Amino acid sequence: MTDRPSPGIWGWVAHHKALSVVGVVLVILVVGNLGDTSSSDPSRGTSGPPGATSEGDDEGGDPDRKRRRDRQPVAEEPPEPTYLVSSVVDGDTIDLANGETVRLVGIDTPEVGECGYDKARNRLVALVEGERVTLVQSDEDRDRYGRLLRYVDAGPVDAGLRLLQDGLAIARYDSRDGYGFHPREPEYIREDRGAPNITCHEPRHFTPQQPPQQPPPQQPPSGCASGYSPCVPVYPPDVDCADVEGPISVTGSDPHGLDADDDGVACE
Repeated sequence: MTDRPSPGIWGWVAHHKALSVVGVVLVILVVGNLGDTSSSDPSRGTSGPPGATSEGDDEGGDPDRKRRRDRQPVAEEPPEPTYLVSSVVDGDTIDLANGETVRLVGIDTPEVGECGYDKARNRLVALVEGERVTLVQSDEDRDRYGRLLRYVDAGPVDAGLRLLQDGLAIARYDSRDGYGFHPREPEYIREDRGAPNITCHEPRHFTPQQPPQQPPPQQPPSGCASGYSPCVPVYPPDVDCADVEGPISVTGSDPHGLDADDDGVACE
């Protein structure tokens, strides 16, 4: 007869085997849960603030979309419009190809017939005629004649300022004479004061011509009436052509009445 363990011992072994299996299963489950927690926790593995997203997240994980966005051009400010100058009226006024007339702000140049007119106009012609210019608005839009009031810039050159610097214009129509302040007024006044005087001076060797002097009227000889040549006796008494030798040139009032036909020659 073989010895067998008592039922109590076998029950204890079976009970502890079951507990061991349960323990192993629990360990596997705990380790698996730890891995899932670390990968699903949004607070782990990022240094950004709450709510921040990476470029990949922002683009939905599409690298092609990000590249397309990077290649898009940056919007630029539209360029300022320019206007073609068709002709120059004078040193401070121009006509545009679109039919508008522009009066340069803050300067004044000589008018037609005044000293310096040609030089001022020719300088402005060289600066802007046939060129495209930028018009910069001042404190007013138009003058009483309907002309646009603008600064005229030919590229980087302020045409009005250049005329001041060349001594071909004066700073005018500003706050000093009741027209109101304009933005470039301080610079215009400063350049005007430093520019040469545009007043025309006569050459030093010039001597104005005097009108020819009329010779004083010759006094008739004693006993002769004035206004007759040759001599006719003083009136009264009255004389006739029979009393004198003609012909006689009459240049006076002819008190003797010798020039009957009033042609300046008597007693023909």
